[in-house]
Amino acid sequence: MRKKSYKVLRWILRGLSGLIIVFLLLMFIGETGESLTNNAILQLSITGIGLIGFALAWKWEFIGGSIALLSFVVIAVINPVVLESSLMFIWPITALLFIVLWALSRNTSVKN
Repeated sequence: MRKKSYKVLRWILRGLSGLIIVFLLLMFIGETGESLTNNAILQLSITGIGLIGFALAWKWEFIGGSIALLSFVVIAVINPVVLESSLMFIWPITALLFIVLWALSRNTSVKN
């Protein structure tokens, strides 16, 4: 890939992760209005860790993508219903693409 392709992919992933962060924050705000079970609190906490992972991926693709991907896996183990919605797969796909971007660009001197 050329340097320009890395930059375009990086900005597409940043925009997509920004949308994921905004969407999940809106979901979090909606959930905090009612009394929460311990399981819901655990899932919201892990989702928060995933959001931090996406934010970190803007600077450090591998670390942030790994945190976001791992948090999705943990949520899927705790609540397998998450896997029924195909829209939720945007989360792990974006995290995986951050990791792929890191792997592709680490041997070149492509910086933002």
